[in-house]
Amino acid sequence: MASAAVENFVTKQLDLLELERDAEVEERRSWQENISLKELQSRGVCLLKLQVSSQQTGLYGRLLVTFEPRRGVSAGVLPSNSFTSGDIVGLYDEGSQLATGILTRITQKSVTVAFDEANDFQLSLDRESSYRLVKLANDVTYKRLKKAAGFLQRLPGRLPEGSGFVCAVPEGARHHPRASWHWENYHGG
Repeated sequence: MASAAVENFVTKQLDLLELERDAEVEERRSWQENISLKELQSRGVCLLKLQVSSQQTGLYGRLLVTFEPRRGVSAGVLPSNSFTSGDIVGLYDEGSQLATGILTRITQKSVTVAFDEANDFQLSLDRESSYRLVKLANDVTYKRLKKAAGFLQRLPGRLPEGSGFVCAVPEGARHHPRASWHWENYHGG
C-alpha cells in the first residue's frame, strides 16, 4: 500500500518537473525572440558587447574563455546581472549562437566560461570581435531532480513494512555504530 502511494507521488512529481522544465525552456526562448537585447541585459540575463580577454585550456580539455566589456563601455565594469557560477550560457556573435558553455567565474570586470572542445571544436574567437552571453535554461538541476525521483521510485520495495519512512538507511550503513544507534532509536531497538 505504501509503495503504491510513493510510486504515485513520484510519478506526479516527475510529471510536474517535466512541465516546469518545459515552461522554463519556453520562457527563455520567448525572451530571446520577443525582447530586445538591451531589455534582456537590464533584466540581468544577457551581457552585451563583450570581448575576449584570454583563452586557456582547463580541466578535461575544456576551453576557458574570459570575457570583459569592450574598451570604453561602462568603464570596464559588467552591468548588474543575475549570472552565477554554474549557469548554462549561450555565446553569440552578431549573427547566431556559436556555442554553449558553463559559467565558471564572474567578477565585476570579467566573466569566464568553460566550453567543451569536443562539442565546440571549431570555436575560434577573435579578440577584437563583439560577443554576448545569454543565460539559458539549466538542464543540470532538472537531471538531478529526475535522478532523485527515480531513486525514490525504486525505494519502496526496500523499506521495512509499516516503517512510515520515505527514506531509509542503506543496508550496509546500518552496521556502522552511529547508523545503528539512530536506526535503533527510531525503531525502538
